[in-house]
Amino acid sequence: MHFWKRFFRRKTIFRNMMTLSLFAAIIPVLIVGIGSYLYSASAVQSEVNQSNVRILNNVSSTIDSTLDRIQNNAIQMLLGNFFSSDLIELKKTNYAGFYSRISTELSALMNGNKEVGDVAMYVPDEGYLISPIYGGRRIEGIAEREALLKELTTEEQLKWVIGPYPFLPGYDVKGVTLIAKAPLLGKQPIGLLFIRIDEALFQNIMNRFVSYKGEQMFILDDKGELVTSVGSDAVPQGLLDLVAQKRSEPRFQFSFHGTDYMVTPITSSYNKWQYINMVPTEQLNAKSNGIKLITLVIVLICLMFGGFITLWGTRRVYRPIQNLVAYVKDGQTDEVETDEVGFVHKRWAELSNTANDMQQQLSDQLPLIREIFALQLLQGRFLYYSEDQLAAMLRRYNVPADKESSVIVIAFDLQSEGKVRFQENDRELIVFAVKNIASELLQSHELEGIGINLLNDQVAVWLYRDPLRAEDDESDIKQFAERLRLLVSDYLHLQVTIGLSGKSEHIGELPELYEEALLAVRSRIIVGGNQVISHTSGKSHSDMHYRYPLEIETHFENSLQLGDRDEAVRMMDEFAKSMGAAIQKPELIQMSYYRLLTAAIRTAYMLGLDTAQLFGESNEDPYLHIRNIHTTYELNAWFKEQLVEPIVAYVHGKQHQEHEQLIAKVVRYMEENYHFDLSLDQCAQICGLSPQYLSKLFKKKKDLSFIEYLTKVRIEKSIELLRTTDLSVSDVAERVGYQMKNFIRVFKKHVGVTPGQYRGLDEGN
Repeated sequence: MHFWKRFFRRKTIFRNMMTLSLFAAIIPVLIVGIGSYLYSASAVQSEVNQSNVRILNNVSSTIDSTLDRIQNNAIQMLLGNFFSSDLIELKKTNYAGFYSRISTELSALMNGNKEVGDVAMYVPDEGYLISPIYGGRRIEGIAEREALLKELTTEEQLKWVIGPYPFLPGYDVKGVTLIAKAPLLGKQPIGLLFIRIDEALFQNIMNRFVSYKGEQMFILDDKGELVTSVGSDAVPQGLLDLVAQKRSEPRFQFSFHGTDYMVTPITSSYNKWQYINMVPTEQLNAKSNGIKLITLVIVLICLMFGGFITLWGTRRVYRPIQNLVAYVKDGQTDEVETDEVGFVHKRWAELSNTANDMQQQLSDQLPLIREIFALQLLQGRFLYYSEDQLAAMLRRYNVPADKESSVIVIAFDLQSEGKVRFQENDRELIVFAVKNIASELLQSHELEGIGINLLNDQVAVWLYRDPLRAEDDESDIKQFAERLRLLVSDYLHLQVTIGLSGKSEHIGELPELYEEALLAVRSRIIVGGNQVISHTSGKSHSDMHYRYPLEIETHFENSLQLGDRDEAVRMMDEFAKSMGAAIQKPELIQMSYYRLLTAAIRTAYMLGLDTAQLFGESNEDPYLHIRNIHTTYELNAWFKEQLVEPIVAYVHGKQHQEHEQLIAKVVRYMEENYHFDLSLDQCAQICGLSPQYLSKLFKKKKDLSFIEYLTKVRIEKSIELLRTTDLSVSDVAERVGYQMKNFIRVFKKHVGVTPGQYRGLDEGN
């Protein structure tokens, strides 16, 4: 740690060499990594887009060819020998043969086109509807017969109808229906041919080409009516208008219900039907995200390897220079503020500057006293002074009394984005650096003011300016504050927040200005830090909407009940993020944490854990403790320490106790039933566990496997029977669950002698 502090604080040849080498190693790797990712992601995206167009063309081609084939087969039948003959004469002379031949023709047409749901012929003279599926039926409804007769008198010889056709029984379902006059182009058609194709045919074709989760596909006729769809029952609102607007584009983006889609429309050249495919953009980008992750891992590995090689090589090259500097220092421990080349010059100059430094230290005391006076003035220590007394104090410290004043307060956070660059004992050094930067910036902006160490890890700047120029300079003050924040943040690599007060021409109101600036800084827990916050009052935030994250609370409770510490901590972090919607209402944040505390205590109570085990015997009110915490970071830390850790530990302990009881149950069962043919599966079934889990748990608790422990129980019982009974060895073997041969082998393996030898030795003793 000391080495790295010196490395970053000093100008050294080693650091310069290290920096140059790192840049030489890092920049090419970054360029190659970013370039390869952009190229591969672009290629994958282009291929995916082309694939979507091909899929949509395949769907269109398949459906168009199916419809065209069915239509051609129908035309071929209607132009065939039977329908080209004198059907009216045939009907008069051979009535039964007429209808029989029609039924035969319809059956042949249906058998040759498996996609067809039904084929029917309507003869208006008798009102008969003939179908291979439903047979012959009479249309009884007057309205239906009139509608069919009207269809027969139209000029169209053949047409497709979209959707249900209500005038025929069985045709009132979604799909398309081909209606043709029979015979075609005849002066006196004898009937109407109906060919129904169910919606399921189109959906089956479309489903074969659906490749992505959440993908939607729509087919619309030339009038814009929905023929069928997959993934949704209706076309999203606004999609058709957007398709019409972007007719020249092969694909475009569309947002619906919070999801972005890539829309690809095509129009069939066969029947002018429109095919629209919607694929979630997230699914299309899945491969690109995988390439991004792989590229990032490769770049990080290369950077780590390059950094290690750079450090190793640079230290070897730098070692002779390091030895030379150590020799010149001759045991001195002074920090070197310049590089090694300037070190000798610096040591020489120190001798001549010693006297000047002593004189300068004496003159530096006056600004320090002036700063202390300004601090006391901000804190209201001189409020009881009369105007004359206060004016005299201002003159003594060379502070003008007739200027307009304003105050800014600068605060910093040691922890920035999860990284700690400075230690707690570096706070004074940081305050010193911040004050110096503020003083130098005052001079560069030609502003008058005093930088003040507030002795609480914060710095204030008291600005005073001519009242006549105050309105013109107001924007300059804000620019100064923002410039100061950026300089301090960039120099120290910390998050810096600046609170800006109002303005006043009365020196007696300076403490109020100071309080305004402090309040602005403190509000960073609500509005966020790392910015300039001006003091405001009465500002409306009615446009802010906040919803308590109940789903996070539920997930948090479940994690505690399962003893999953990592998931519970992650839910705490997600809960803190969700508080961003209430940044302008800190009371909502406090109430939300009250509710989360109640949920955690309720979970602990359900688990059998009382508040004394959580918060100790001090009887401290946890709700009052939350009220005294001022940041969500500290709130989460308190929750983790006081609630998450104890509850998780209790759950783990309870699980351990349950495991002990289960193993005791298994052991008791083994000792009571050792003479039977016991197995691990039997015991696992009794305990409600899997055999594998019971085996691992038994081994962990008893340091013996299940078979080893069962063998131990049986050998102990056999020894007891050999010593206390006159049973034969075979009877003893049977009573402990062994066959004679196996019993002698196992007994000798564990005792060292056979059962008979053991009984003889025992009787001899």
